Amino acid sequence: MYSKFGHIGLSRYLFDKMSDRNEASWNNMMSGFVRAGFYRESMRFFNEMRGFGVKPSGIAFASLVTACERSEWMRIEGVQVHGFIVKVGLLSDVFVGTSLVHLYGNYGLAADAMKVFQEMIYKNVVSWTALMVAYVDYGEPSMVMNIYRRMRTEGLSCNDNTMSSVISSCVSLKDEWLGYQVLGNVIRNGLETNVSVGNSLISMFGYFGSVKEACCVFSCMGEHDTISWNSMIAAYTRNGLCKESLRCFSWMFNVHKEINSTTLSTVLAGCGSVDNLKWGRGIHSLVLKFGWNSNVCTSNTLITMYSDAGRCEDAASVFQGMVEKDMISWNSMMACYAQDGNCLDALKLLATMFYMRRGVNYVTFTSALAACSDPEFAIEGKTLHALVIHFGLHENVIVGNALVTLYAKSGLMIEAKKVFQTMPKRDGVTWNALIGGHADCQETDEALKAFKLMREEGAPINYITISNVLGACLAPNDLLEHGMPIHAFIILTGFHSDEYVQNSLITMYAKCGDLNSSNNIFDRLTYKNASAWNAMMAANAHNGHMEEALKFLLKMRRAGVNVDQFSFSECLAAAAKLAILEEGQQLHGLAVKLGCDSNPFVASATMDMYGKCGEIDDVLRIIPRPADRSRLSWNILTSSFSRHGFFEKAKETFHEMINLGKLVNPVVSPSSDDLPGFWKARIWQAITSGETGKSGSSTSFTASSLRYSPVFE
Repeated sequence: MYSKFGHIGLSRYLFDKMSDRNEASWNNMMSGFVRAGFYRESMRFFNEMRGFGVKPSGIAFASLVTACERSEWMRIEGVQVHGFIVKVGLLSDVFVGTSLVHLYGNYGLAADAMKVFQEMIYKNVVSWTALMVAYVDYGEPSMVMNIYRRMRTEGLSCNDNTMSSVISSCVSLKDEWLGYQVLGNVIRNGLETNVSVGNSLISMFGYFGSVKEACCVFSCMGEHDTISWNSMIAAYTRNGLCKESLRCFSWMFNVHKEINSTTLSTVLAGCGSVDNLKWGRGIHSLVLKFGWNSNVCTSNTLITMYSDAGRCEDAASVFQGMVEKDMISWNSMMACYAQDGNCLDALKLLATMFYMRRGVNYVTFTSALAACSDPEFAIEGKTLHALVIHFGLHENVIVGNALVTLYAKSGLMIEAKKVFQTMPKRDGVTWNALIGGHADCQETDEALKAFKLMREEGAPINYITISNVLGACLAPNDLLEHGMPIHAFIILTGFHSDEYVQNSLITMYAKCGDLNSSNNIFDRLTYKNASAWNAMMAANAHNGHMEEALKFLLKMRRAGVNVDQFSFSECLAAAAKLAILEEGQQLHGLAVKLGCDSNPFVASATMDMYGKCGEIDDVLRIIPRPADRSRLSWNILTSSFSRHGFFEKAKETFHEMINLGKLVNPVVSPSSDDLPGFWKARIWQAITSGETGKSGSSTSFTASSLRYSPVFE
C-alpha cells in the first residue's frame, strides 16, 4: 500500500521489521522500488534478495528488467540481467520475455528486441505490442504493419495500445487507404470508443486532411482526455483552420479545464502568420496571465510563432525573457534571425552559445549558414564552414545542403561544387541547390550538366528542380537548344500540371524572347493564381512592354486575385522605367491601403520609382534610417541624387554608406542599370574627385531646386 502511494521509505521500514518474508513480500518490495523510480536501489535490493538465498521469481526479474528500461542509463545492466535470465531458464516466462522486448525497444535496439521475441515460447498481446512499439520508436513503420499482419494471422485480438501503434504507423507511411482499412479492424474489435485509439484516429485523420472524419471520431468518443482535445486542435491547426482551432481551444478551456504546454504550443502554431498574429498575441497574454511562460516548450512555440509572422523583435523579446532555455530555444531564435536575413545577430547568438558552453547541433549550424547566405557575408560563411568541420558535422546531409546553398547564393560556385563533391550522401535538396546556384550565376551549361547527372544518379526530381533548370535558360539561343527539350521532358514526366512549373515556363519563354508562348501558356491555365499573374507582368516588363505589365495589374484585380508584394514590385518598376509619376503614386497609395508598403521589395521599388520620377523628397520621406537601410536602398538613393545632377549629395551618401560598413559600388546598381554610359562616368567622377553640382558650388537641397536641376534644363 505504502509503495503504491510513493512512500518507499515506510514500505522498506515495514519490510525490514517483518520476521517472516515470503516470495510475495520480496516481489512487492521490488515492484515498489521500480514504481517509485528508485532503479539503482531495485538492483541492490535484487542482490540483497539473492544474498538471503531467496530464489527470484519471474515477477522479480520482470520488475528488475523494467527498472533497467525506465532508467535510460542502465542498458549494460539490462544486458547482464538478460544473461542471468537465460542462465536460470526463465526466458519462457511470458512476463520476463515481454519486459526484455520492452528493454531493447526502449534503447533503440529493435533487432535485439526481435531476437528475444522469436526466442519466447509463449507470447501474449502485450508481447506483440511491445515489439510493435520497438519498431515504431526505431522508425520502421513497415515492420510494424508486418508484425500486425502476423499477429492477426495467429488469431490474436488487439488491445488499445496495439491499435494506437498501428494507426501511428499508417501516418508514418503516409498511406491513407491503409488507415481506413485499420479503422475497419478497430470497429470490428469494438475499440472505436476507446480514448487512446480515438486519439490516434483523430491525429491520423488530421494528418491526412480529413478534418470532418476527425470531428466525427471526437464526437463519438464517450470520454475525452487532454490528449483528445490537443489532437483535435492539432487537426485544425495542421489544415490551416486557425479560427476553428481557437474555438476548440475556447471550448476546451471552459469544459475540460485542463490545459498543458502541448495545448498552448498547438494553438500558437496556427497563429504564425500576419493575418492570425492578433489571435497569437491574445494567447500570449493568456500565457502570461496564468504564468505558463515559465514553460520552455510554450516559450519556444511563441518564438516560432513570431518568427513565422515576421516579427523578429517580438521573438527576441520572448527569448530574452526566458529564465530557462533548451537547445530548441536557441535554435528557434537562430532560425528566426536566418529567416529575417539578419546575419550579424545570428552570429552574435552563435558566439553567445559558444561562450556559455551551450550544446550545438546540425540544426544550429544549418540556421546560422542560412543567415549568411548573402555575398556580403561570404567571409563569415567560410568561417562557419570551418566550425562545421571542427564539430564534425560536415558529413551531415542537411548541413551539406546548407553549405552548398550558402556558396551558391554568394556566387561562389567553385566552393559550392567542392562541398557538393565531398558530400558522402546527397539528396534532391543537394542537387536543387547546385542547379539553382548555376542558374542564378547564369551558368546555363553547368546547370544542365548537373541536371543530367542528377537524372543519371536516380535522384528524385521535383518541381523545384524543374523550375531551377528552366531558370538557367536566359537567352534566345537557349530556347531551341535547351528550353523546348526541357518543356517536352516536363510534359512526359507530368510536371506540366504543377502551378510552379507553369509559372517558370512563362518566365523562361519570356526571358528567351518568346512572349507569345508565355501568353499562350497563361491563357490555357485553368486556374490563374497570383504567381501566374506576376509571372506575366515580369514577362512583359522583361520584353519592354511596360504598359502591358501595368494593364495586367488591372486585369488581375478585376479577376478577383489578391495583389501581393511581387505584383507591386513589378508594376512600380515598370512605372519607374516609364517615369510616370501619377500611375506610380496610385500604385503606392494602393500598396499602403493593402498593407504592402512595409515590404522591403515594395519599399525599394517605390523609392526607385520616385527617384526616377525626380521626386527626391518622397524618396527621403520613405527611405529607412541610415542604420536600417539595405544595400539596395543606399544604391537607389545614390542613383537618385546622381540622376538629377546632385553629385555632391551622391558623394556624401556614398561616403556615409562606407562609414556604416556598406561597401557597395554605388554606380553599378539595380536602380542605375538603365543610365547612359555618359552619366555613369559622370557619377563616378563626382564621387572620386569631389565634384559638386552647378559649376562646383555647394548645392542647396530643396524640392524647388530639384525641379530646376541641370538635368531638366
